Amino acid sequence: MRASAGRLPVMLGSSLLLVLAGCHKKEPAPDIRPVRSMVVQPVDSTAGEPLTGQVAPHRTVTLSFRLPGKIVERSVSVGSAVHAGQVVARLDEVGATQTLHAATADVEAAKADLIQMEALRKRAVALLPVQAISRNEYDDVIRRYHTAQSTLQSAQARMRIAQEGVEHTQLTADSDGIITDRLAEVGEVVAAGQPVLRMAQSGERDIQFDIPASLVRATGLMGRTFSVCLDAEPRLCTTANLYELAPDADPLTRTYRAKALLQSPPADMTLGSVVVGRMTLTDRREIRLPPSALTAQDGKPAVWVVAADTSTVALRQIEIASYTATDVLVSSGLNAGDRVVTAGVQALYPNQKVTLLNDADVRP
Repeated sequence: MRASAGRLPVMLGSSLLLVLAGCHKKEPAPDIRPVRSMVVQPVDSTAGEPLTGQVAPHRTVTLSFRLPGKIVERSVSVGSAVHAGQVVARLDEVGATQTLHAATADVEAAKADLIQMEALRKRAVALLPVQAISRNEYDDVIRRYHTAQSTLQSAQARMRIAQEGVEHTQLTADSDGIITDRLAEVGEVVAAGQPVLRMAQSGERDIQFDIPASLVRATGLMGRTFSVCLDAEPRLCTTANLYELAPDADPLTRTYRAKALLQSPPADMTLGSVVVGRMTLTDRREIRLPPSALTAQDGKPAVWVVAADTSTVALRQIEIASYTATDVLVSSGLNAGDRVVTAGVQALYPNQKVTLLNDADVRP
């Protein structure tokens, strides 16, 4: 009994020390998880099946010589950038030069004849009042003088034509652009007006689509706006306005060729780039999210929304309109300006504090 009474104070003291130690234990720091997020903003809705098209020049011109002849030089190739006034090809100019020399000689001979007839005219004008020559002789001199004037004018016109012929042995570009096709080779004899090169003019660019008959029948397409994105970079997008639609379907594909003018095309939308377009509905707005933002609540789709004042997250159910290869289209449940977590949704719980990561903070 005495031994038990002696151990009692020791046990009480140990318990007291444990209680005091528990009072000084620090509470764990709150769990703050870094997440990636985005502020949602409604954009114009798109409808219909995706239409695959290709970037094409808005204006294409065919370059050709105005004279027939043999091509002796071609200074550009397919893909070459040319400027207005640049010489792109030349014809053999021997024949044109000889024609110019002959026309120049005719002008000099006509000038000599006119000088001679001018002297005869002055003499006739002086002799007629004193009746030193007859009226018929005077009229003949005046007629020959006017004929000499006309002959000189005709020779000068032929010389100007011959000079233009020499200039036309050089094929020049009328505007800035890019050579897209070579239609004749050096050494080939071409006719006047025969296509030699095809050039896409710089500036505006088109998108060429093959539109199915069902879409043509269902909606009035002329003037419609399309959302256009690069196939290789789906997030690089712009808009295009449809301005041309073929009246007849292609006999093989039964589709209608359409052309739409790009509005402020990005530099990466070069000629020949493959693009994907959808019709834009300006009367309907939609919210797009990446698939990584989706989670579930009670078997229904949901997302984590970050409260701006407390930096905590809350789960919110949403309704999905449709899915695409890169986005989820939300029909309801979100408002413009809501910040939605787009990465790290699996490790979150309600009212958890988060810190927002910038793209520069993310390491591979």
